[in-house]
Amino acid sequence: MDPQVVASGVAELPAISTRTRKRHERRDRVYAAAIELFVQRGFDETSMDDIAVRADLARTTVFNHFPRKALFLEEWALRRRQRAAGAIEDTDLTASSLREVLERYFTALAAVNAETRTETTALMTLSLKANDVFRGHTLGQDLTDLIIASGEPLRPSTDAAQVGRLLALGYYSAVVRWVHAPPSSLRLDSELAAVLDTVLSGALTH
Repeated sequence: MDPQVVASGVAELPAISTRTRKRHERRDRVYAAAIELFVQRGFDETSMDDIAVRADLARTTVFNHFPRKALFLEEWALRRRQRAAGAIEDTDLTASSLREVLERYFTALAAVNAETRTETTALMTLSLKANDVFRGHTLGQDLTDLIIASGEPLRPSTDAAQVGRLLALGYYSAVVRWVHAPPSSLRLDSELAAVLDTVLSGALTH
């Protein structure tokens, strides 16, 4: 038996070295400092030197982890997608309906946005400018991969990539509307549920 497999049948994760752990901790410190400053001062008004001072790290350390300021926005979007992916990580995609899987994914996205509304308000539009969603975006690809992995049949007039792009664009449109609306006037989870229902009703064969 593979020595990495324990009695439960789950593979043990390789131990993280102290050096690697400290590198991850420094990266998280740099990232947290940058996001705080972007929210407080604005993206354009924050320099890499400001981030280094807030993180209490050397300027070179900041550049080692994030050579360009726009990479903080990519990391910000990535961490949100990872949270959504975590909501379905134990799901057997072929045994669940695509609608159920995407509902859990979008519910997790709605939750992280709602929990960090001030941050989302400050950074979402900047993130969209830094990552051209009209030419393709990682969220669209992530959703496409989920659609393909589910194996659920789509109408002949569409394909997984098209559905993934539409869902991603619908998500971003809903979030932008939400951050500009009074807090009590628009529920993001309801908006995203409507996006999902509209797109899947036209894409699925049943």
